[in-house]
Amino acid sequence: MTSISRQMKGMSSGDRAALRRMELTKSPAADAVAIKTLLRAEVPQSRIKDDWTRLRLIGHFAGLLSGTAALYAHDERRGVGAALFEASFSEKRLLRLLASRGEALGDQLALAVRILSRERQPVNLWDIYHLLGGDPVKSDAARLRMARHYYAAQAKSN
Repeated sequence: MTSISRQMKGMSSGDRAALRRMELTKSPAADAVAIKTLLRAEVPQSRIKDDWTRLRLIGHFAGLLSGTAALYAHDERRGVGAALFEASFSEKRLLRLLASRGEALGDQLALAVRILSRERQPVNLWDIYHLLGGDPVKSDAARLRMARHYYAAQAKSN
């Protein structure tokens, strides 16, 4: 994730824009940018092939989080849940996100990441990656981490 995040810094503004808009445009050109980004981040081609849907979304989310200023999108020390609380993401939305599965999960994550992108702060992309994954143990662990970080941030603020 660190390597993918680093790629945002050296990308052209057009490529970053393609990543940010890829879910809206559904264009093959945006997919090409995502593949190029993943290859430059040294993600093995076999992994890209086997895990394309999830890695494509991670590329999209990294593009959204990096914004027009080409900021780093990933920081393992900053939990997604805490970042969501700091961004005034409502508890109701958090619960909807954590309960979502399949395509609805992708939609809920896209909304959350758009809200996070306004804060211009990196988050732990591994949590998002595992949340999107097919391994129920890792996915549930990511959900619990996200909830734990959200409620810990909420408790600190009171």
